[in-house]
Amino acid sequence: MFHIQKNRVPIPLFQISSGIQKHTQVYHWFLYFSIEEMSHFISATAGILIGGQSSRFGSPKWKVKMGGITVLNRLWKACNRFENRIVIGKEQPDDLGKQFLKDELERQAPIIGLHTLLKNSAHEWNLLLSCDLPLITASLLEKIWENRDSEKDIIVPESDAHLQVTCAFYHRRLADTVEAFISNGQLSLYQFVETVECNKVSMPEKQFFNMNAPKDLDTAEKLLRNE
Repeated sequence: MFHIQKNRVPIPLFQISSGIQKHTQVYHWFLYFSIEEMSHFISATAGILIGGQSSRFGSPKWKVKMGGITVLNRLWKACNRFENRIVIGKEQPDDLGKQFLKDELERQAPIIGLHTLLKNSAHEWNLLLSCDLPLITASLLEKIWENRDSEKDIIVPESDAHLQVTCAFYHRRLADTVEAFISNGQLSLYQFVETVECNKVSMPEKQFFNMNAPKDLDTAEKLLRNE
């Protein structure tokens, strides 16, 4: 049991489940904030994906530096208004220094990270964000958030007729649907999103530059300098 501190409100960080089937225990973590502090938060969890083998890039993308700052730290900072931020991957790096959540499934795909996020989050809304997108900013995330719709389960940016599924908000009630989709052998997050009622938000393409190969780093840094 926790005790509410005077003039401060407990904010759930995330929940970790242990055990299987009916024998499951759920552990919750909380931080306390004043009402004034809460007014500046996005009431959602941001899950930043560092998974993937980065075979085309040749090294972990989250460690790559742009303007002297790693991609992960750039995205972590972009999510600083979220009530909770967490890194999701296969194994926790020794030098991470951030909250980490290990994927519950072994398969390698962004939808696996989404499954882990929705199954463990204490928030209704959850941002899935990939380190493939190093130019994402706090203001862009806030614009996406402002377009949430209680009757839709996904808030997804759309740029140049392409859905940016690894920079989108997903409602926690999708957790079982995602799990069933994966259980049927389907691992395409894009295809999953197309089966769900979404609120699509039109946005500029430049901010969703996808960094897949080493040559893309130069392009990303040029775009960053021109922001």
